[in-house]
Amino acid sequence: MSHSTIAIIILIITMMMVMIDKIPLAATAMFAALAMSVTGVQPLNKAFEYFGNSTVVFCGASMIVCNGLFQTGAIQKITNVLFSKLSQRSERAVVAAFSAFTGLVTGFTTNTAIAATMVPVARSIAQNSNGKVKAKNLLMPVGTMSTIGSPLSLSGAAAVAAAGAMVIEAGADISFFAMAPIAIVMIIASTLYFATIGFNMMVKYFDFDDPVIEMVADDGKEIPKWKTYLSLIVFLLMVAGFITGVWNVAICSLLGVLILWFSGAVSVKESIKSCDWNVLIVMAGVTSMADGLNTSGAGEVIADFVIGLFGGQSASPFTIMIALGLIGWLLSQFMSNTAANAIVVPIAISMALALNVNLLFFCVPVIIGTAIAVTTPLASPTTVIVMQGGFRFKDFVKIGLPLSVICLIIMFLMVPILFPA
Repeated sequence: MSHSTIAIIILIITMMMVMIDKIPLAATAMFAALAMSVTGVQPLNKAFEYFGNSTVVFCGASMIVCNGLFQTGAIQKITNVLFSKLSQRSERAVVAAFSAFTGLVTGFTTNTAIAATMVPVARSIAQNSNGKVKAKNLLMPVGTMSTIGSPLSLSGAAAVAAAGAMVIEAGADISFFAMAPIAIVMIIASTLYFATIGFNMMVKYFDFDDPVIEMVADDGKEIPKWKTYLSLIVFLLMVAGFITGVWNVAICSLLGVLILWFSGAVSVKESIKSCDWNVLIVMAGVTSMADGLNTSGAGEVIADFVIGLFGGQSASPFTIMIALGLIGWLLSQFMSNTAANAIVVPIAISMALALNVNLLFFCVPVIIGTAIAVTTPLASPTTVIVMQGGFRFKDFVKIGLPLSVICLIIMFLMVPILFPA
């Protein structure tokens, strides 16, 4: 049996494991990486080589720096300053401000962390508004905007980071903020949506009582101000390093970690606990699998088959780009966006190589498409976090479907401009 056939069988088994969702995604990714090496599809050392990949190191280190903003209270202070007097404004204005802030900050931290932070803030605003503002009307924008804003940077969400690692390994030159222009336009459009049509729909359809949300108990410990300021400065310097390219992104993020550790601003033990190792294992595993598909020739076989469905070598790259984006978006409605990326991105890479098309022209629509899957509560952990708002499945469909269509249109119009084939 040829290596390409074995690799395709491994891919099919991996896809089935992901869709059945009975085994943790990290374990499935590890299986894919080991299977590619044990069966001889790729050298044995490739099974674990990607755990030292610079993109994986960068993501792990940036997680620690970003989580430092929460551990030192920097994010909490920022939200208090911005929203302390907002409760006395009109509910529509509060919803718009909440939407914009959540979407923008997500790209600089992580979507799950910002969603978890904004839930008690929403409750606090609702409590202090004397009935003017409903927490449920703030929580829906938090759940959706914290995933829509995630493509703003490569560290905005686990799904984006994992997909970015595969694309970089395939040879694409994708910068930290490569997708930011599209994300910013989507955030602006989504904010306007929640300030107008979306707000009207929430008032009309959310016909249930406002939720009683448990507030996070204060442990009474005062965090020294210097820790808060230092974590914020380190974060800003790290982002500046990403933008200027003064060093490799892994080096910039690791330096940030060392400053926080050496200064004692954050605990080494707490930092390591806060790092999402599940994400890093998935990143390394799926990147290894993607490499196996490429080196074995399986990716080319799959690409030729799919391209044949679109008319062979005369197939329109633009049509395929739209199809890949829609497939990623649709799959993410029923599974995590990280899992959807693990399935579709390797196929997009193979098709781009087969057609000699810019990798990002095919891959970016998949990455963003999975991030704007907000029509069901199954795509992202952020929607699970805000489920305490009392939302029903149909609420996500009613509010999320029009918003998804708007974001899809923006994406399909901007991708050919920013990442031409």
